[in-house]
Amino acid sequence: MGYMDGNGKYKIINSICSRLWQCKKYRSQFTKEKKAIYEEKLAASELFKDKKALYPSSVGQPFKGDYVEITKNPKYQKLNSYVEDKVLLADVVSKINRANGKGAPRIFLLTKKSLVLADQKTGQVKASVPLLDLSSVSVSTQNDGFFALKLKEGSTSAAKGDFLLSSDRLIEIITKLHRIGAASADRNQISIDISDEFLVQFKQDKVCVKFIQGTPKNGNGVACKRKNNRLLEVSVPSP
Repeated sequence: MGYMDGNGKYKIINSICSRLWQCKKYRSQFTKEKKAIYEEKLAASELFKDKKALYPSSVGQPFKGDYVEITKNPKYQKLNSYVEDKVLLADVVSKINRANGKGAPRIFLLTKKSLVLADQKTGQVKASVPLLDLSSVSVSTQNDGFFALKLKEGSTSAAKGDFLLSSDRLIEIITKLHRIGAASADRNQISIDISDEFLVQFKQDKVCVKFIQGTPKNGNGVACKRKNNRLLEVSVPSP
């Protein structure tokens, strides 16, 4: 080891102190809100990085939560009062029609205890599902926003079957759902299944949702079509 004079030691100590001060300053600016944002983004990465082609486009987008101003918009005043708990996410999603694969806009609300689907124009509640009735969520590996909410067999919510929805903010929705389960003591963590083929229960029928790469007829978007009683096909543009 070479000789180091007093001046050299002083420079090293000074550099260490400067670095510690910078770290302390950075931590002091790291509020609870910022910490929660980073934790949520980290959770999204753990769930979807290298597994879902849609994920990279979500990295630079902040997770806002409320995209329809549910507490301010007078159109949704009645809907907001219907939900007793704090709304963690409010957005417009597309509910896929089980008969033909076409989508209809719905307000999607998520709280720590339930999720609600409501008519976009009137705010009328179409479905309210306790999260305790939710067993898992299925998504594809592709660059699409489709996700299936699978309900526990025998639960009251399962009477009409599972829900197939689509949203550009799939990553945020599923991340929030997963984190709610992880932080709850009275329910199991919701499992996330990522596959280009999965089954959904539509009333008495089990239907396969299959994702294929191709050129949808509606241009460069994603198209969904009911092929027969047992198959619903989602065509996703090739990368």
